[in-house]
Amino acid sequence: MLLQTRPVFRVLALSQRRFQSTAPRARIIYEGGLSKAAKVMKLASVASLVGASAAIPFFFLGDSDVPQAARTILAVTTLGMTGSSTAIVAWALKPYVTAIRTLDDAIGPQTPLLVDTMTLLAQRRRRLVFPEQLAPATLPLTSWMVREPSDELAAKAQEILSLVNGRTGKVAVARAGDVFYAHTQGELGTEMQQIIAASPCQHTQKAD
Repeated sequence: MLLQTRPVFRVLALSQRRFQSTAPRARIIYEGGLSKAAKVMKLASVASLVGASAAIPFFFLGDSDVPQAARTILAVTTLGMTGSSTAIVAWALKPYVTAIRTLDDAIGPQTPLLVDTMTLLAQRRRRLVFPEQLAPATLPLTSWMVREPSDELAAKAQEILSLVNGRTGKVAVARAGDVFYAHTQGELGTEMQQIIAASPCQHTQKAD
């Protein structure tokens, strides 16, 4: 029985090696200069909201001359202020790009990019997008808005996901309407310049 199972293990090992050799390798081409600060701000805002929520019961404990209505107003005000500040930080930093990785050596309109942002709890959120989908955004604190992909790009994205998921972390396809904020002004690396040149942002600027 042991002799029969050995060929099976060999086939599995060979299949895994083939997958590792054919799966694309992601290389980082951009890192957000404020990534660490953005992560600290997100965690601090969530921590302040949790702390304020935990302190609410203490407004109503103990003997005091403060009326119950006043205590309620203080509690609601405290929770509202911390909640609103957390919401503002989450909204402002939601599109902030902490890193961009590419799966190809050359960068063109249909080069697959893995774009990293952060969730509310500062966990990494990685999405697959192509430069030709990165249209200029008009919202505050945004650089790009994702456009609807063509049928060809949508099929290519699904094929890439089957190869990269599990190797580069959990990856999802960027949806139309998603927004990203990256540092696209000032001194830029060669790859970042190529992304901008391959995106509709560049074409729009030339038309203007």
